[in-house]
Amino acid sequence: MTAYDAVIFDLDGTLIDTEALCNETGVDACRNLGLDVGLAFFETLAGIHDAERVRLISGHVGQALDFEVFFAEWDRLCSLRFRDGVPLKPGVEELLQAIAGQGLPMAVATSSRRGPATEKIVAAGLAAHFAHVVTYDDVTAAKPAPEPYLLAAARLGATPVRCVAFEDSETGAASAHAAGLTVVQVPDLHAATGRFAHHVAPTLLEGARAVGLLSANGGA
Repeated sequence: MTAYDAVIFDLDGTLIDTEALCNETGVDACRNLGLDVGLAFFETLAGIHDAERVRLISGHVGQALDFEVFFAEWDRLCSLRFRDGVPLKPGVEELLQAIAGQGLPMAVATSSRRGPATEKIVAAGLAAHFAHVVTYDDVTAAKPAPEPYLLAAARLGATPVRCVAFEDSETGAASAHAAGLTVVQVPDLHAATGRFAHHVAPTLLEGARAVGLLSANGGA
């Protein structure tokens, strides 16, 4: 019998390989709006919710950035790229099938807004796996606050301490840790400190083995 009642995943950089793509289109969106923002700076915004992202970009360029205008352009550019499909991170399909085989419900807790989150999940072919998707639009305090994971656990009818969270970023790991979940951090573009994770793993499958969601030889 598994030690857990539910599993909650971050989206970008954890389930889907979109961080680099979204960073590139974010830089392009800034350029299209006449703002000089380099890729290196944009990469520092990993895991940060959209309102804070806009605030940091505004401070970086020294001028106010209109939230709606920026995200309309960024979403447009991302949608063009998503037409070719959204690539999954290694091991996603195998892991989701193994978790489903154990009868554990799954949810997504993401800092993305609902529209883009839904678009990415559908484009990646993942919609059928998740009973609930908690987005930036569903909470009053986004990651690194614990609310996204607390809400996801509540919607699954699970106690947070009986849930596993999979995250890539420090911001997301901090959110899940503060909510009381067992945290597996699989770094994407940035190395993990391990400060907020119970397990840091190079891949999703190795992280799943570390918490007992997969056996040592890979099966459920």
